[in-house]
Amino acid sequence: MIPSTNPTSTVIFKALIAVKARNAIVFSPHPSAAKCTAEAARIMQEAAERAGAPKGLISCITQPTMAATNELMKHKLTDVILATGGPGLVKAAYSSGKPAYGVGPGNVPVYIHESANIAKAVQLIIQSKTFDYGTICASEQALLVDESIKEKVVAELKQQGAYFLNEEEKQKVASIIMVNGSLNAKIVGKAPQVIAEMAGIEIPSDVKLLVAEETEVGKEYPFSIEKLSPILAFYIVKGMEEASELAQKLLEVGGLGHTVGIHAEDEKVIEAYTIDKPAGRIVVNAGTTFGGIGATVNVKPSLTLGCGAIGNNITSDNVTVTHLFNIKRVAFGVREMPKKVEGAQKEPALTK
Repeated sequence: MIPSTNPTSTVIFKALIAVKARNAIVFSPHPSAAKCTAEAARIMQEAAERAGAPKGLISCITQPTMAATNELMKHKLTDVILATGGPGLVKAAYSSGKPAYGVGPGNVPVYIHESANIAKAVQLIIQSKTFDYGTICASEQALLVDESIKEKVVAELKQQGAYFLNEEEKQKVASIIMVNGSLNAKIVGKAPQVIAEMAGIEIPSDVKLLVAEETEVGKEYPFSIEKLSPILAFYIVKGMEEASELAQKLLEVGGLGHTVGIHAEDEKVIEAYTIDKPAGRIVVNAGTTFGGIGATVNVKPSLTLGCGAIGNNITSDNVTVTHLFNIKRVAFGVREMPKKVEGAQKEPALTK
């Protein structure tokens, strides 16, 4: 199952790990990105055939419908499902009767501690958040900044391309983030200038992302949700404990099990902050987009990020080739079970 947010890169990645594990793979594209998903699958199949693969090893549904997707998931030749998409799709995959690797949403909170290298942290955050205009599920969604360094962080963000919305602008942007209680698909992966125009505000042409100060968390506060666009919430905290509590609340809004970030130089703070976070990936001093997918930290490279049981997924791993083959173990006897100890109590005799 291929999402509209990453309709080509996910095809390339999943085709690689499937074929490497000796599987054929069939893609079910999102209707709004069907053409580019099908084209990516075609390119991968042609490349595979040039390398000696059989025809049909990599294929794609050409007319995506929910009925077609359900039939594909339940087909007798389907062995395992990789479900990348919204909660409804993941639930359908888990209900199909087939083994399934589902993944969940990210609502990534990133704590900037007062010991952080502020200029470097901001550079990494902006590079991460603006990649593909924020469509990666591991991208930063909220910054949690120590009160003692607020002014320095704000100044650095502005210097590196962030635009802080005033209260009126914030309300206008908030009004287009959600539609009928869900994320507005029209802002996903759009440039900040496009989003600003949709909201009826003007911003400079060189702005890289929109930032709004926020104090509340919940569905009724659009900046606190996963936005999948170059929009960041900016929270001020009075220390690690407050940041930790706020991060938990943000994850509960829609990112449990996914990813958490922290920028700090104090190792004791890093350990104390990360140890109890309900997330499969804790990214330290790196952008969470590239850290989460394994590009800049030492976790398995993957574009399919599990959220574990806490996120209603079967695994918290970065799903990769090792999840797509069965392991057979040939196990030789190396020890014997001990005999009953001499003098051990015998079973009581049966009596009438």
